[in-house]
Amino acid sequence: MNQGPEENNILYSLPTNTADKIDFFGSMIVNIGNIITVLGIAVEGQEVEEVEEVEEGEEGSGGGTNREKNASTSDSESDAGFILALIGSIMVTIGDLVSSGATALAIEQTALLEKKAEEEAKEQSKKMKKMEKQINSLHQDMKSLIYITESLKREVIVLQNFIYPHFYQQ
Repeated sequence: MNQGPEENNILYSLPTNTADKIDFFGSMIVNIGNIITVLGIAVEGQEVEEVEEVEEGEEGSGGGTNREKNASTSDSESDAGFILALIGSIMVTIGDLVSSGATALAIEQTALLEKKAEEEAKEQSKKMKKMEKQINSLHQDMKSLIYITESLKREVIVLQNFIYPHFYQQ
């Protein structure tokens, strides 16, 4: 997924738990959809049971006109259960899509955080190498100073040896 800098900035600016919150929201939608689906199935089952009871009652009485009235009424009632179940299943699908989007967002955020951590590690590595070079340079300078100090000590001794005999001879 190639993203422009503005998209990366948006992902960087999101709180770290945004994907979890979106996933939770998707799960809530799925649960509500499941409840509506179960209600739709229950309504459908109840309507089927009522239709069966009406048909059993009509068989005993033998009235054909009541059967036609009840059939048209049961058709409209049975649609309610089917529609509820359909809405519930649509909500489950939407909730799953939201949860999938949250998972994709979490993956993108993780990838960006890993990339950022890798860049920071490279930057730290560069800084450490620079510091090592500075320390090595300081170490070399310190060795040079020690060498010069030793050399100056030897010169002082030579000068003392030269001046001391001449100073007391006079």
